[in-house]
Amino acid sequence: MRVTRRALAPMALAAATFPARAAPPPWIDAHTHAFVRGLKLAVDARYAPTYDASWETLLKLAEANGVGRTVLLQPSFLGYDNSYLFAALKAEPQRFRGVPWISPSVETRPEEWEEMARIGVRGLRFPIFGLPTPQWSAYHEMLGEALKRDWPIHLYVESKRLPEMLPLLLDGGHKIVIPHYGMFDRTLGPARDPGFKVLLESAKTGRVFVVMCGAYRVGPERARQAAPMLLDAFGPERLMWGSDWPHTDTDLNRVTTYPITLRTFEDWVPSEAMRRTILIDTPTKLYGL
Repeated sequence: MRVTRRALAPMALAAATFPARAAPPPWIDAHTHAFVRGLKLAVDARYAPTYDASWETLLKLAEANGVGRTVLLQPSFLGYDNSYLFAALKAEPQRFRGVPWISPSVETRPEEWEEMARIGVRGLRFPIFGLPTPQWSAYHEMLGEALKRDWPIHLYVESKRLPEMLPLLLDGGHKIVIPHYGMFDRTLGPARDPGFKVLLESAKTGRVFVVMCGAYRVGPERARQAAPMLLDAFGPERLMWGSDWPHTDTDLNRVTTYPITLRTFEDWVPSEAMRRTILIDTPTKLYGL
């Protein structure tokens, strides 16, 4: 396998053809979302999509760009209603793994946890950017279920809150996934952000992973600066790549496309061996894909 510019060239989805194959392409997209209009939104949703981004479209687009398997994360604007996510996992169990957002106020029975594991849930998401810090005591049982199954905890949160949250979850024995190049404050940049420094220091635990996705959320130039810092601290063994498809509310000008995210990744990680580890080996081990 070789990640080349030719292989990553933009493809017109409408014109693409997808021949039958014994197995999907090997690359893994470790951070995506899927939804359609008409789904019930969370009461405090910060964003209401006016377009469809179905899991069927995601799979076709990913395959057209050499990506065969993806990790679906529950969109924050859908709140605790994971029904669309679960439906995707059931429809394509060989192609998807899922990370839902589970309510602490509704008791989840043991058989429900088992069913989630069976259909491909492999983590728990806390998309609490701009929201209050959870009362972690309310999540005691839930975190215990995640720990028992070796599911990572996904934190979508401002970098300034990482010094508080990372030690708490790491002391509990959890694996943690941080998206968007480490969620540093774009006004400070990675070199001056204290929360990002704590994230880099957490690499020595061997239980923190960072997804190189959504560069537009922290600023493309800032993300480019962060890439070698992340590689130096975490190594490719605890980094993953994600498209952040469908590049939602922050990308108002719609300038980000799926092929562009791959070309950017290639530019910022010039080593083919490192790219292979990030695109295949790390997410395969973490999510069982």
